[in-house]
Amino acid sequence: MMENDNCYRCGSAGHDTLVRLTKLISIVKCRTCGLARTYPYPSFDFEAQEKYSKFYVDNEKMFRMFARSMIGQISRFKRSGSFLDIGCAVGYLLDEAKGLGFATSGTELNRAAAGITRGKGHTVYAGIIEKSTLPDESFDVISFNHVLEHIEDYKPFLAAAGRLLKRDGIVYCGAPNYDSFMQKLLRRAWYGWGMPDHVWHFTAKTLKEVMEENGFTAERMALNALHYTYSKSLRKNTRATLARIAGAFGVGDQVYGIFGKKVI
Repeated sequence: MMENDNCYRCGSAGHDTLVRLTKLISIVKCRTCGLARTYPYPSFDFEAQEKYSKFYVDNEKMFRMFARSMIGQISRFKRSGSFLDIGCAVGYLLDEAKGLGFATSGTELNRAAAGITRGKGHTVYAGIIEKSTLPDESFDVISFNHVLEHIEDYKPFLAAAGRLLKRDGIVYCGAPNYDSFMQKLLRRAWYGWGMPDHVWHFTAKTLKEVMEENGFTAERMALNALHYTYSKSLRKNTRATLARIAGAFGVGDQVYGIFGKKVI
């Protein structure tokens, strides 16, 4: 667990509160570099979560929609080669990648989810990539969608991703965007705060900066509002409609980027 006072990114001590989620937990923003985080740092064990894989299976329609959107963006830059999805869950993105002809593999901490993904014919590695013994420059595409916000010590993680990426490879990185209409509308009820497991909170600007500070170059940055799906609930349908409108006007609450590898 890191110290709670100084900013992990820039080392500064000053921060401002963006929103108070509970009496004890807030979202704070560094006054110097602008990176936001949960205060105090949260603790969460994905490996021990029995309901983790069930959540993905029960919401397959939504997550397959996400996966199709992601592979559509990735295929604009790469359409074949070796593909690593970090935090692959039950393998929906790997299914789409395999359908295009990629050689697919993933990493997953949750054993139940990893088992489902292996059962579909994908290679799944246990453990974290910081400790991986895979050869340097193994992958043409590395994706980590809604992963970076969970990783407290993200600098070694990004260094490991850069080591595993080929010189002409690409990274797909996505995260919730708190500089969005839906966050401002819902405030502490916004899904993107991700209690109890989100550590970092990004905007398009800070995500791009963090990636570029850690060995990558931005090829494309964009926003969407795909989290909200239509159902029989009037409340959910109203939120989905508002989110779609916000996304159309460039204030969606998910940010993603396609990044190349900085070659020195």
